[in-house]
Amino acid sequence: MSADPELILEVVEPGHGIALDLGGRNGELRAPLRHLGYSYVNMDICPCKNGEPSLIGDAHCLPFRDRSFELVLSKDTLEHFLNPWTVVHEVHRILKDGGQFVIWVPFMHPFHGDDFYRYSPLGLRRLLGDFEIITFESPLWAFTIVGLAAAELLKRLRLGFAQGPIKRSCSWLDRFFTRRQRHPASFAAAYRIVACKKNRI
Repeated sequence: MSADPELILEVVEPGHGIALDLGGRNGELRAPLRHLGYSYVNMDICPCKNGEPSLIGDAHCLPFRDRSFELVLSKDTLEHFLNPWTVVHEVHRILKDGGQFVIWVPFMHPFHGDDFYRYSPLGLRRLLGDFEIITFESPLWAFTIVGLAAAELLKRLRLGFAQGPIKRSCSWLDRFFTRRQRHPASFAAAYRIVACKKNRI
């Protein structure tokens, strides 16, 4: 259940140094992150057919030195980690002081393969307690959920060709209305978070 890459890239500022795409699968963020000025490392637990990821590994034990990355992204992956506290601790370890951890995590999405968790805002803030939260928002809301339900129904009715347009239309409606009012966090389809590793004193 992968979100549009644009939804996470919107909050990534141009920079330099190394960006780690944690669980980046087929490397869809490689080109846009390079365009933003980053060197790109994609690490996942399984290989894809297109030669991605650049590194096979377990997020619970990241094979990198302390303070070696400017940016870590977790797009649609935090819910899949068996022990997210360990993963977040590892991300904190490998980030440079002032480095950013950018997260996109579903909330009211249907469960999908290897899901372990759904996080509330309070739970996410507790999980990220060692970071400074810069941005915490829910860009997608009820229309996205309606679109997913409608797409599943169309699939069962053997009308799968209509799935794409329905999901895209609902996503557009969500973003249109989100720009005009704040939605209750309890009805969020997903959360987008930018967390910063605090500078050492």
